Amino acid sequence: MKGMNEISRRKFLSKCVVYNASVILGSSWILSCTKDAKGSNIYSDLEYLPIQNENPAIALWREKCEECGDCLEACAEKQKVYGTYHATKEKHVCIHCGSCIIACEENALTEKYHWQEVLNAIDNPSSIVIASISPSVRVGIGDYFGMESGTFMLENMVGACRAVGFDYIMDTNFSADLTIMEEASELQKRIQAKENIPQFTSCCPAWVKYVEIYYPSLLRYLSTAKSPVSMQGSMVKSYFAQKKGIDPRNIIHVAITPCSAKKYEITRDDLDIEGINGTDIVITTNELAILLKERNMNLTAQPGKFDSLMGAASGAGIIFGNTGGVTRAALRTAYFNITGMNPPENLLDLQQVQGLTGLKEAQVTIGTIVLNVAVCYEMRNAQKLLEQVMNGSCKYHFIEVMACKGGCVGGAGQPAGSSKIQKRISALNNADRQSSTRYCHENPEIKAIYNDFIGEVGGPMAKKMLHTTYNNKSNLL
Repeated sequence: MKGMNEISRRKFLSKCVVYNASVILGSSWILSCTKDAKGSNIYSDLEYLPIQNENPAIALWREKCEECGDCLEACAEKQKVYGTYHATKEKHVCIHCGSCIIACEENALTEKYHWQEVLNAIDNPSSIVIASISPSVRVGIGDYFGMESGTFMLENMVGACRAVGFDYIMDTNFSADLTIMEEASELQKRIQAKENIPQFTSCCPAWVKYVEIYYPSLLRYLSTAKSPVSMQGSMVKSYFAQKKGIDPRNIIHVAITPCSAKKYEITRDDLDIEGINGTDIVITTNELAILLKERNMNLTAQPGKFDSLMGAASGAGIIFGNTGGVTRAALRTAYFNITGMNPPENLLDLQQVQGLTGLKEAQVTIGTIVLNVAVCYEMRNAQKLLEQVMNGSCKYHFIEVMACKGGCVGGAGQPAGSSKIQKRISALNNADRQSSTRYCHENPEIKAIYNDFIGEVGGPMAKKMLHTTYNNKSNLL
């Protein structure tokens, strides 16, 4: 393929991309391919991802598509999905990560918009509309209002949301703390029992679906803890409703996130509690900006605070938005659970698992236990670790996986760009350092919810409300 320009190369790849397909040797392109279960070569003549109308997370605006193939390349090379099956205009396998959205410069691919549904709910006087806001949103929303990337817009963001008409506004970081309470306890039990090691994180719905599709035999290694968004929904429709004397059937719970895959996550029946869906609508940071501008909200005009119930969070909850943040948070509480003491400073920050390297590792000592941990983003990096587990060579005890570069701060619902991602990472790290507590187990609201409602960590009520199961989805291929 000598002499190909970049656009021609992309189009060539888009027509014959396959699993682990392209290898560049000098100026030559060599294409290898795998075969499907019937022995047929996996090729496709598509020049764009055939996103279906029923996709709950991603929308294709075909009239805007330039057929450059960037979306195919992102899906195949970064997330290892496109090219693993026979794609047609009627069939597309999707983990809803939104890498295609980030890659598309023509805006032919976007998250599926639900912001108008939120405004409709706000305008309905019979509905109690509750917003729960993820940590990455506060360092992404300012980009849409002319502020420098990474500007920490917590109070301004909350004030604008309150002015637009949300009845209650909560911090999803609260449930990030809740997630760590369950996940750290689960890790400790697995280590003591010496079974189902490593423990993979389960916060990212795109990653979870990837394992369900491609590695269903490894599902037992996934933490059974729900994601913070899912835990938040469970608590809003139960604990919060009970405390406030609200009929949960009148609540419209809106999760505001940086993530397209959360739109898919809330459609999973295995996250419901007694038939009640904890979260009704998901909108992204991008959609929040559209919503606020639709109602002529000035982001800098009206600072506000989260509601007191389910509004407090630790610094450990805040860094959930960063790659390595879940690992750092989990190790802080695991250290306390095992030793009865909070960890030293070097474990608080754990520099080895931070930064924009796709696969990172560290070794930490907790009491007499030596733990090997790994942190990665994008499925091309996760795949390496999954293969190690498959062949028995994995040395890690705890593995964090996120679909997006840099973690949730680089989600498909955020303004794109690596320099922006690094600034957001720094902003959330600074917020962690300035927090009144940096430990999930010291959050007074977390202590209260276990005392008043959940009971013991990992107990029967926790299993019912805060944990889930997974399913083999390999039939989607």
